[in-house]
Amino acid sequence: MKIEHGIIISVGLLVSVSLVLISNQPDSIPHWESLNHITQLRTIGCNEECKSDWEADGAICTETTKNEYACRPPRAIFFSDREVQIRPVFPPEYGEFLYFPEGIRTTDSALFDMTKVDIIDPKSKEIQIEFAHHLINEPELQFHYVANLVPGQTFVSHCTGGGQKMAHIVEYLDVFEMEERTYIEFWGSHVEMPDSLLPCQMPELIEHSIPYDLSLGINFEQIRK
Repeated sequence: MKIEHGIIISVGLLVSVSLVLISNQPDSIPHWESLNHITQLRTIGCNEECKSDWEADGAICTETTKNEYACRPPRAIFFSDREVQIRPVFPPEYGEFLYFPEGIRTTDSALFDMTKVDIIDPKSKEIQIEFAHHLINEPELQFHYVANLVPGQTFVSHCTGGGQKMAHIVEYLDVFEMEERTYIEFWGSHVEMPDSLLPCQMPELIEHSIPYDLSLGINFEQIRK
């Protein structure tokens, strides 16, 4: 009888705890589930002939839909007067590649809201990113947020909201050496935000998007040129 009594008490406690946890779930959970409904901005894709032309110039192309491709240019210093390098993808709706030198601090407002990137573990390529809103004439939008990522993780940033409903899905890809500097590589693709996520909340949008896989099924080859 004592054992049965103990089991009944234990079950009762578990049920009580479960009810408390359920009652304390934040109302914002359905809100953030809308991250699963982000869609890639689309345009007329790059066809087979276009793909061949880009690959002849050293680009890497990946199929996005049947017989349509997105092509990324080879790694290179594109702007000699800038520390952070940006290389556009074709078609442009598929965004741009960003090569962020380790350890520098930037105030460029167009860099996916990232202001500084540091390598935490060279072996696993874990990095720490500092996020901030850079435009000082918009004090009500200022924020600061820090997060650690490993290659393959994604987040949503640089959300314009408003009538455009546009943001970037940013994927952290790799760490590499180029011209005696260490760069952290990101790919930011232009996407359309669901109405339920607008107006964008920062840094909450970044924080809650990190656990999601938002790559949208678009994967550039691992072979780097």
